[in-house]
Amino acid sequence: MERSHTIYDALNGPLLSFIPPSAVRILDVGCGSGTLGEHLRQGGLRHVVGITYSEVEAELASTRLSEVVCVDLTNFDFGLLGKFDCVILSHILEHMYFPNVLLERLKSVLEPESVIVVALPNVVWWKQRLHFLLGRWRYQDWGILDRTHFRFFDQRSSVELLEDAGFEILQRRYDGPFPLIKPIRSLIGPWAEKIDRVTSGLMPGLFAFQFIYLARVKR
Repeated sequence: MERSHTIYDALNGPLLSFIPPSAVRILDVGCGSGTLGEHLRQGGLRHVVGITYSEVEAELASTRLSEVVCVDLTNFDFGLLGKFDCVILSHILEHMYFPNVLLERLKSVLEPESVIVVALPNVVWWKQRLHFLLGRWRYQDWGILDRTHFRFFDQRSSVELLEDAGFEILQRRYDGPFPLIKPIRSLIGPWAEKIDRVTSGLMPGLFAFQFIYLARVKR
């Protein structure tokens, strides 16, 4: 039975630069409708396998990805899928009761040179802090307080999650929009994106909507 009718169809653009160009076999854990994997398959040289618990998402993703597995991640044996050059975990670990256990089990599909790309939402992003300050905690179908989120992370706890699971962070990016009203963004054009990158980098705990990490198993 479907636990949620929400279909995740977004493309996490900032995450794309973390996918190694040399990665041919890619596993997208929590692939949604396959939008990200479809983008990665352009050119036809990559084999992208997606995993989702949603039968509706799996049906959509099967037209976009090389292969789709519809399972509950809680007890799934990833080793059945073979080895991968890169594993993507874009906004999926917060949906797990024990994300550290999932990370540990994923090691079975990684070669010594394989990497994982992880994106996690920042629960203390500036806009969310305003809601907390006003005494508001409202679950939604999307976003940081998605009603299917079981775990919540800030900058420090996101790093600790990976390191405690035995991973070494190779690169990191803190991504989020600086609070500029739309008329100002339109006026300053490309400078708005530069301001976003600078402020998110300097104060990620406040201005980063998401934390993105490239990591590998510690040697």
